[in-house]
Amino acid sequence: MIGIVLALAVAFLKSLGELAWKSYTDIQKVDSLDEYSLAWGTRLFSFIVLIPFVFFIDFSGLDLKFLAILLWSSLINAITTITALKAVKYWDLSLVSPLTALTIPFLFITWFIITWELANMYGALWVAIIFIGTYFLNIQEIRGWFFAPIRALYENLWARYMLVTAVLWSVSAPLDKLWVLQVGAIGWMLLTNAVISIVFVGIMLVLWKSMNPRFMFQSKNLKKIGALSILGGLWSFLQMLALKFTLVIYVIALKRASGIFSVFLWYFIYKEKNILAKFIAASIMLAWVLIISILWNI
Repeated sequence: MIGIVLALAVAFLKSLGELAWKSYTDIQKVDSLDEYSLAWGTRLFSFIVLIPFVFFIDFSGLDLKFLAILLWSSLINAITTITALKAVKYWDLSLVSPLTALTIPFLFITWFIITWELANMYGALWVAIIFIGTYFLNIQEIRGWFFAPIRALYENLWARYMLVTAVLWSVSAPLDKLWVLQVGAIGWMLLTNAVISIVFVGIMLVLWKSMNPRFMFQSKNLKKIGALSILGGLWSFLQMLALKFTLVIYVIALKRASGIFSVFLWYFIYKEKNILAKFIAASIMLAWVLIISILWNI
């Protein structure tokens, strides 16, 4: 049960992070950060903050297998950081957000192949409820009908970016669990942020004209990057802890349910419409999740 509680905390923090992503990269603002600078800045800041912990991490069990996992996981997370930021920056969140739920069906396959973990019947039902609820939670915002987010895959580049992100997330999550079991949550965060920061240096050299790293080091932007790094670091740490207590599919399914919290945050900040219908949908979804979690000890 503790894994579920931690995963719910991750979902809440993730919804705050998505709001920050949208706000900091808003193309309507003259002082917005480009997605490359924001991605690199948050990873580099997180690595620097975690450096003192290197003396408390046991790396003795690492071998070539885990170094390969570190490299692949870091490359995937570097790519998804960019693709997710691009999708959020350039497209409507009411279409982007439901597409993140597509991680769940892909994860059923990758999760078993990589970790050999299986959910029981109640666990599968629990995940299905989260998937359906996450996908359709914003249905009244979507221009069109139930399949508007899927149709957007054919019509919009940024929707396809989020699909790529969802698929890659389904691969990185099981790899992350293998790492956490080996070096712990802090060790995983330190090493992956180090490798991802190096990857972004290469990206920066290739895409120099598409990003403004000097702008990133301005005082007001450093504060934004620092705040987002702390927020992202906290949800990453809690996610890694949750992975130690329960199955990967449960943690990621609940993480994708950050839309439950986004409903309320978007209402209070942006005064969005149809809040009553969304409140009912979110409450039913959350109630089902908690009931099944308690009755069948997921």
